[in-house]
Amino acid sequence: MDMDGAAVLDFYYRPSNKNDFANSQTGFSLNDPRDNGGFGLYWPGKEAMLAELARVPAGRLERLGRPPLTSGAAPHRIIEGDNLAVLHHLQPELRGQVKMIYIDPPYNTGRGFLYPDNYRHSVAAYLALAGDTGENDDSGRLHARWLNMMYPRLLLARELLRDDGVLFVSIDDHEVHTLRMILDEIFGPDNFVATFPWQSRTSRQNDTDLSVQHEYVLAYARVRRRQQRRLTASNQDVWDRLPGFAVRPGPLIDERYSNPDDDPRGPWKLDPFDAPNRRPGLTYAITNPNTGETFWPPEGRCWRTGEDRFKELNGQGRILFGRRGRGRPQLKVFLREKAPFGEVPVTWLDGHRYGTARSGTQELQALFGGQAPFSYPKPTRLIRFLLEIATGPRDLVLDFFAGSGTTGQAVLELNRDQRSRRRFVLVQGSEPTGDARWPTIAELTRERVRRVLERDALVNQGFRALRWVPRGR
Repeated sequence: MDMDGAAVLDFYYRPSNKNDFANSQTGFSLNDPRDNGGFGLYWPGKEAMLAELARVPAGRLERLGRPPLTSGAAPHRIIEGDNLAVLHHLQPELRGQVKMIYIDPPYNTGRGFLYPDNYRHSVAAYLALAGDTGENDDSGRLHARWLNMMYPRLLLARELLRDDGVLFVSIDDHEVHTLRMILDEIFGPDNFVATFPWQSRTSRQNDTDLSVQHEYVLAYARVRRRQQRRLTASNQDVWDRLPGFAVRPGPLIDERYSNPDDDPRGPWKLDPFDAPNRRPGLTYAITNPNTGETFWPPEGRCWRTGEDRFKELNGQGRILFGRRGRGRPQLKVFLREKAPFGEVPVTWLDGHRYGTARSGTQELQALFGGQAPFSYPKPTRLIRFLLEIATGPRDLVLDFFAGSGTTGQAVLELNRDQRSRRRFVLVQGSEPTGDARWPTIAELTRERVRRVLERDALVNQGFRALRWVPRGR
């Protein structure tokens, strides 16, 4: 549609011909999506937002004073202030330094949106063309406001990531489709890692016709690794130095390992002795010594080792023929062999294992004497899982929608358990909580981290408290 010579589109439209927008340009060193093969996302206010993004806000970070619970070093930072301004400010120092970013932004449900845009002319034009001149936000305007809030922050966040860094974003059904599109545009679809459905509740909601029990965590790499993604014994010496991001193995679930025969080598489990495909030297007869039955690999498969190696393993007591000795050959695999390589994580994040929205609230209540001064905090087990599959022991983690400080707690607890030195930077605005004890969410963020430090008596894990102060204040 045309209005005074300017094209104004419903942002759901995906333009396919850049000639429709001959006078239109985007900014901030981002290619116009209409020039990259005809696929992109456009909405009212996008160009004004990108033009505004090129102007770096002036201001400084002001120290709030040393928190009382920072025994020893203080490697972490908690910054109070507008996260867009802070992301600008962090560019010179942290560009290309952050290994993992996790954010839990507003879900755009239409309630309590605290990030108004400044692009009213474009939105008004959109509403006029849509035949809506009322004051109430319609669906399109809500989407445009949310996009104008998210897009510049994601652009700046990408610049802070290392080449092997990764971004995780929590979201629900309201904007997951739109978020995928803008992340594809900013990071490139080839750098998409996964959509993790997270079981946010395990109980059934009975006051509606369909109980929604999940949200999502989207993952995008700065540069996705193209090969040797899986950590194995053959590449363990170089895996961390290979270019691009690859998911680290998750912790091994050792419930599958046991030691019913008191093997001095420790807990074990049985794996099939056959392997995919047929390969030279890996097809031979194996006789069960208990029954005399002879076995060959199943059709289209082979044994996992050659015959000489099989005899060595058998001599070491590592070949069993089922738990009762009457089945096919199986290999005794010890926990201590597999633990360094973990297990391949799955995308389904079960609430019983990784926590739910309710368990996140219960964690906060446990720290605050039964109170929950923040709604819907994420469980630390969820963030800890992301840390485990994305970061190493000395990596830097950023959360610029810090909320109640779940990410900070997850980093501290993982450092405690692994004796590691991950560092975090948390950024949170001064939105009111309605609680006189911690009037703003930023104060609550700091207080939660302080309480974790005190509870666990953590040394050399303190934080510096900072506040963004715009110029002129």
